[in-house]
Amino acid sequence: MRSSTAFFALVVTAGAFAVTAPDALAQAAKDNAASAAARMTAACQVIAEATLVQETLDRFDSALAAHDVDQLQAAGIEPASAKGWQRFFKSNPDAKVTDNCPVTDLFIGGDTAVWNCTETSTITSAGKPVQYAHLIRFTFTKKNGEWMISDRK
Repeated sequence: MRSSTAFFALVVTAGAFAVTAPDALAQAAKDNAASAAARMTAACQVIAEATLVQETLDRFDSALAAHDVDQLQAAGIEPASAKGWQRFFKSNPDAKVTDNCPVTDLFIGGDTAVWNCTETSTITSAGKPVQYAHLIRFTFTKKNGEWMISDRK
């Protein structure tokens, strides 16, 4: 008798689980799908913002390549710093400046981004190219939906 009572209790419990489990499993699947969709949306937004920051850095690098102070300012470089670039390029008309910025060193939080890069300058000295590389940190700020360089150290 005891085993049949235990068996009956087991059957009732299994039946109750079978009746409630599909709803619980369906709800868990819905929650997981919603959570995955939210994570995917957030990841896509981060990628979109990273792309916009990259475009700002590309504008900066294009301005350096063209030795164009106005374009530097359009990318967010302050006038005093742009004047410094103007003096640098006047003294070094063949100078080339490039930035190597690994995507893994880009950090975005809200309306601010920080990108750690290696900047390489090549100037001509005594008829020979001389390279100088150093670490540089770009700080970007998003204003009116557009990323601008707010600091460069």
